Amino acid sequence: MATTFIWPFIILQCVTVVVIVLFLRMFLHRQLEIGMGRIKRMDKENLEKEVELNDRLEKLNEEYDMKIQNAEKQADSLINMAKETAKKMRDSERVKAKEEAKRIIASALQEKEKVLSEATRMVNSKAVDFSILILERVFSEDELSGLRHRVTKEVTGVLFGSDNVGELIRKNKDIEVVTADKLTAPDRKYILKMIEKQAKGKVNVKFVVDKSILGGLILKIGGSMIDGGIAYRVNKAVLELREEI
Repeated sequence: MATTFIWPFIILQCVTVVVIVLFLRMFLHRQLEIGMGRIKRMDKENLEKEVELNDRLEKLNEEYDMKIQNAEKQADSLINMAKETAKKMRDSERVKAKEEAKRIIASALQEKEKVLSEATRMVNSKAVDFSILILERVFSEDELSGLRHRVTKEVTGVLFGSDNVGELIRKNKDIEVVTADKLTAPDRKYILKMIEKQAKGKVNVKFVVDKSILGGLILKIGGSMIDGGIAYRVNKAVLELREEI
């Protein structure tokens, strides 16, 4: 009887255990599905975030590469600009140096020409003075006066017989006649007559005495000067002799 009573209890216990196991299985399976669903969603979200992060990282890398390229281009541009600026500065300084060298050379040549011209003028002046001294030593004052008078006559004839002088006189009515000695009245009258003949009319003639021309005469017609003085001839002769020597 005791055995008969135990079996139903055992069966009940087994059924209870089976029911509990089934319930637990169903409950755990449900929880497992929920957990797996959560895990899948989390995996999906993580994958999406990973893809998003990878995209952002790729974009950042592209932006970084682009910035690096732009920086390199800007650096190259700045370097080229610096080189070009340096080249222009060198060229400018080179041009300035050449111009300064040309200016210095031109100034030196100009100074040289000035010194040579002054030296030539002094030599010629000394030569003229020496020639005058020789004339004064060789001829007396009366002889020199006669010589000056003859030269003045000759020069007057030559000058007023020139077509070029005649053309100048016709264009300018104001004329200055320079002689070494004061002309006599007949000489003045003769020269005035020659001038009026060339001018084909009346002109304004001014007679001036300048001892430095030594003899002969100088005509100043407008802005032109025709030098027929002895000093000019002596100076010209000195230059010719210097060239021959």
